Amino acid sequence: MRLALAALLSLALAAALGLGATWWTVANGLPDSGLAFGPWRAEPGVGTLDADPYQRAGAARRGEAPLAFGDGLAFAASTDDEGRPLDAACDYELAGDLPSARLWTLSLFTPAGQRLGTAADRVGFASSDALRTVGQPLDIALSREARPGNWAPIVGEGPFVMRFALYDTTLGTPLDRSDRSELLSIRRGACR
Repeated sequence: MRLALAALLSLALAAALGLGATWWTVANGLPDSGLAFGPWRAEPGVGTLDADPYQRAGAARRGEAPLAFGDGLAFAASTDDEGRPLDAACDYELAGDLPSARLWTLSLFTPAGQRLGTAADRVGFASSDALRTVGQPLDIALSREARPGNWAPIVGEGPFVMRFALYDTTLGTPLDRSDRSELLSIRRGACR
């Protein structure tokens, strides 16, 4: 009787540990997988046939249709450059040079994956909206109050996640993984 009880307890513990580790990996991704450019993280292989089961399960859990190598690469950031969680009560400045891409989009989401709505029903900011000076880095302000230049409104409360998608880019492909300096910095400004 003791042996059967010990075996059942061992099986229950093993199942709990295995399922818990699988849930955590699907929710958070494998450690040190994918590409990291400062606070930005991407998994270039998630949209390919070579994606591992955890990447596929994570994309399905988030309700994403991942981009394949030929389509582009989607980055996500939940912290600023100093590692502080992004907060809708704060202003942010995104600045830097971008890798070559046909177009890009920047969208804000809740940690649960729902889009942050805006007062102007603007769901994101795209390369077609951006004002650029030749030879100068891109600069985008995220704030509750309107700003001159490239401005994307923030609404809501609490933490949020930024998704920055580069379409028709070689960044993240096996051909181009060497230059890790080309992605927007995220600097926090005033908080209310």
